[in-house]
Amino acid sequence: MTADRPRPGTVVPSTADAVSASVACARAVGLPGDDPQVIAEGYSVRVRLLPAPVVTRVVTLGRQLRPGPRPWLEREVSVARFLATSGVPIVPAWEDPGPHTAEGLEVSLWQWADHDAGEVPAARFGAMLGVLHEALSVYPHDLPTLVGPVTDISTALEVSSHPTLHRAASVLLPLAMSWPRRPLHGDAHTGNVLLTPGGPLWTDFEDVCVGPVEWDLSSMTVTEEALAAYPGSIDRARLADCRDLRRLQVLASLLVGGYDDAPLLESLVTHLDRRTRD
Repeated sequence: MTADRPRPGTVVPSTADAVSASVACARAVGLPGDDPQVIAEGYSVRVRLLPAPVVTRVVTLGRQLRPGPRPWLEREVSVARFLATSGVPIVPAWEDPGPHTAEGLEVSLWQWADHDAGEVPAARFGAMLGVLHEALSVYPHDLPTLVGPVTDISTALEVSSHPTLHRAASVLLPLAMSWPRRPLHGDAHTGNVLLTPGGPLWTDFEDVCVGPVEWDLSSMTVTEEALAAYPGSIDRARLADCRDLRRLQVLASLLVGGYDDAPLLESLVTHLDRRTRD
């Protein structure tokens, strides 16, 4: 599978660009940038600013679907600060998190958290999500509706003519706009919980939004054990719809985001085509 054309005018920074911007940002705010180490690459690049206990985040590939990252980073910082004061176990923002601008790129700053590989146990994840939702229920600022999937799918619709994308979006996007709305993590899955010596910590609130609780339970990493441990009620029919919306979001990223995974593409298309035929 070859990705469709990129969104016109979108410039995707390289990992080297992200590192350079991170070092420039560090120097501007008085942090050392002598030994930058890339610790993650994907939609964003994360750079650890050794010897400081600080990590940067610079959106790179994510700009293909989300060309204006500043509002996303601003929401992430705002929600992280709110949750930290609420006692929710999260990776905290640095004292001056930004987002800053360095060498033309947006850079947010986060405290480094030592952590181990592995995943949070399923039951612990479900219970943690309940605590997170309770804290977010009183978040005092407006949030967009399901901004991650809606933006990614809408961008893909502009640049890709893939028939499954268009058919499924015509069904799922209007349905998503009819769902209940409350503050959510937006991209809740086991990979966004770090296992630290002090216990598991939530991270990556870039997709924070409002929507139904089922959206935060729709990742395929969320097992039946996790669902059983979630303290709130779950609408199983809506959960199935949310999982289809997540499938459509992944399809959008495959078509526009430059990824090549033919088996996954075939699986997504088969499932979504079955839904639109039923």
